[in-house]
Formats: sequence, structure tokens, C-alpha cells
Amino acid sequence: MISVQPTFDLRYFKLEKNKTNKNIKRLFYLSWEDAFWDILLHKNVSKNSNILLPNFYCNDVTDNIIRHGYNVVYYNIYPDLQVNKNSFIAAYKKHKPSVVVVFHPDGIKSNLFRNSTWLSNLVKESIFIEDSVHIILNEKKIKIIKRNHFIIDSLRKVVPLQGARVYGSCNDIDFTEPNIFQSFFYRFKVTCLWFLMVLCWTFGMGKIAEKLMFVGYELIGDAVRPSRGGLINNLLSNHINVEKIQKVKLNQSRYYEEKLEKIYRYKIELNNNDRKNLRGFPFIVATKDSKKILKYLRENGLMLRFELDKSEWSKKQKIIYLPMGFHIGNDLQNRICFLMKEAFERV
Repeated sequence: MISVQPTFDLRYFKLEKNKTNKNIKRLFYLSWEDAFWDILLHKNVSKNSNILLPNFYCNDVTDNIIRHGYNVVYYNIYPDLQVNKNSFIAAYKKHKPSVVVVFHPDGIKSNLFRNSTWLSNLVKESIFIEDSVHIILNEKKIKIIKRNHFIIDSLRKVVPLQGARVYGSCNDIDFTEPNIFQSFFYRFKVTCLWFLMVLCWTFGMGKIAEKLMFVGYELIGDAVRPSRGGLINNLLSNHINVEKIQKVKLNQSRYYEEKLEKIYRYKIELNNNDRKNLRGFPFIVATKDSKKILKYLRENGLMLRFELDKSEWSKKQKIIYLPMGFHIGNDLQNRICFLMKEAFERV
């Protein structure tokens, strides 16, 4: 089985501690959703408020937002994963959301940030969440563009750690993580599931790992009160070797582009900054061919799935993320490319 998640590997870390700009404050939570709920709590976002999301987004998160008593409204994402700017502006003006979420899908930087001054002026009255769950954040390069702008990542998707970091202005983060006892058993269950999942991915037990992953996804965000992250994961998160990871992913992305060019029918334009920040290499598949392609890949040990498959965006096309990271060596990446070509030749 070929792991689609990061496996235990010391190369993800370094001895030197990463540093954050002195004007930026950092908090550590159990998950992206725990961080999100705590921000809304401390910023007094009232129930029934509108939260603006992209229509390419995690359905579990969307459902939890609704269960927490908020209204979800959407803006559109183009097939190349970039924001339909007109849709974004129209949705913002129509719904006047209390919270705006801008997503960097698969680590590809949102086009809305090409003019951060315009963006900050448009959403100045809202809490602005920059969803960076697919990016390995370089703490030295974090930029806050407005008051109540928060950046949240999700480490489990890009490194073998469970947790999420929140970054914001010291003036805006005028609170701390929940105490260590709050939602303790919830945190214990999520951490155990994560540990077993990574262990199974590391030792090639892909089907078990995948089941554990889905159970974890269902559990995350369900606690009545948000949870801080674990101590060991927090300590290790200060020592992520961002530059080394980005170098590996840049080379892997270029390799995929070269080897799969002939079957890459729905091309996504990537620059080098995107390539080095990818969670996995994005590959869009036509809906009519998608089931046959996925079936062949999974039968041959590549445990892919269609990402965010319940989103509105995914009704018109499907997307898979080809594995990247230290556990994908040259021979394994070549094997993945071979399986992709074989799968497309069969449809």
C-alpha cells in the first residue's frame, strides 16, 4: 500500500527552533476546527451569523458550522481551484458575513491575495480566516493583512503531527488556548486515533489506516468545547524543517508534471511557490471517467480518494492528490506515475 499521508520520519524535523515575527502571536490547538471555534467564541460571533465559505470545502467542517448554530453561504471556485472574484464580491456584499474564510486548496495560494490591500479593505468589517490546512507554513514569512485576520493550519495533513497552529496579530489574539483539562477525553481519543493511523500508514496497513483516518475526521470538531493541542506535538511543531520539506516537494511536483504531462487534461497552473507548498500533486479527473480510474488505482495499492468529494465544486469534476513527502522516494513516485498512465489508458 502506498501511503497518501505523511508517515513517521525524522527528516520532517530539525534541531533548530523556528522563530515567529515578534508582532505575531501563535497558539496551538488540537485541530483546525478547535482553533476556529475558539476564535469565534473569543470574538463573540453570535449564533445565526453568516459565515462565507468557498464551494470547494470540507463537508464535515460545513456540517459542524451549521450544527454550531451558524449560517453557511458560499462563493464559487473555478475548475483550476482559483476564486471567482465576482462571485466572492457579490456574496460578501449580499450576505455581509461576520466571518470570511479564504482557502488555499492543496496549498495553492488563493488569487485573492494578489492584491491584499483590496482584499483587506473589502472584508475589513469581518473576521478573516485564512485556511492554510494544506500548507507547511514558514513562520518567518507570515503576513497579517488586517485587524482580526487569523491564519490556521492543520499539521496532520502535511507532517506526522496532530495539531493546528493559529497565527495573528498580538493585539487580536488577546486570549490563550483552553486549559489542559478542557475536553481532555476528546483530545485523548483524537490523538490516539491519529497515532494509530500514522503507525498503520508507516507500516503499509493502508486499509486500516484509512478507516482510522475517517473515524478521526468524524470525531474532530465534535467536542462541545474546543481543545488545546498536545504538549509533545506542540513542542515538535516548533522544529518542522520547512525548507527541507519544500525542497523535496518542489522536485516531486516537477517530476509529476513532466511524467504525467500527456494525460494531464485539466491543467492547473502552478508557480514554484505553489509547487513547494502542495499537500499532494493535484490531478483533476473528468466525472465520467472518475470511478473507473479511482477503482484501478486503489486495486493496485494507491489508496487515493476524491478530495472534498461532497462539495458543490466536485459535482462538475473530481480531484485527487498524488502523494508527496519523504516517504515517496524516486522508485515509488515512478510507480505512481506508471499506475496513473495505466489507469487513464483503460478509460
